[in-house]
Amino acid sequence: MSGVAVRPVRFTDRIEAMQEFLETLGLRPRIEAERGGWVDMVAYGGMVALHSAETAVSGAVAGQTCLSFEAADVVGLADRLRKAGVPDVTVYDEAYGQVLNCRDPLGDVIAVDGRSDDLYGYRRHDAAAAATDLRVVPVRFTEPTGPYGGWLEAMGLTLVGEPNDFYVQYAAADGDHGFVGVHHVYDDELPIVAGRAAAHLTFATSEPLEAIAERLAAAGHGDASVDREDFGCLLTVIDPDDQEVQVHELPAGAAVS
Repeated sequence: MSGVAVRPVRFTDRIEAMQEFLETLGLRPRIEAERGGWVDMVAYGGMVALHSAETAVSGAVAGQTCLSFEAADVVGLADRLRKAGVPDVTVYDEAYGQVLNCRDPLGDVIAVDGRSDDLYGYRRHDAAAAATDLRVVPVRFTEPTGPYGGWLEAMGLTLVGEPNDFYVQYAAADGDHGFVGVHHVYDDELPIVAGRAAAHLTFATSEPLEAIAERLAAAGHGDASVDREDFGCLLTVIDPDDQEVQVHELPAGAAVS
């Protein structure tokens, strides 16, 4: 089982509003900075972190979601990535713990934060209430059958199902730690804020999407809509950062590994 968890970071000027939105979807806060500007939220599988765009040293702008991860052992992961030929693997210390940086096949630097029990300057919440079957699935846009899959496998994720030319998905710990989707590039504008490691914030769940849409509408997100496409059922809603978020339906009883 992989010790890596999927944890995309949303940069935002509206942390409180985004936290309320994600809680409506089913996530719960786990750790937040006592001075504000950061909170990470857990789902049944995977996490989403909210980071103040104003204090982003990477140049990320409000509404941008960046692919990133959390790992129990970043030193061991760094060794595995180097052996797999992943470039620019470095590990360094931050005030909140160790951080691994490496470069993905698109040339972007991807961060992996080490799991830390040192809560100096942070506050931990009881996130046990995140019991809904909601999985975090950030989506990167590139060739689905290209080198990105091999990089994700080096990261410790495993392929779900058979690869195809449109979309593939990789699971961390059989989906218990989230997924990463790899989608072909549209001919028109992508539904993301462009930038380093940019991803589309999406989710998957076996909960009826109509129930989620009702919760969102009651919370003031009346634009939430459920549609059935050739590839399955999905919910689409605009979040407080004015970005499209999708929640896809997992087939009832379907295995994710």
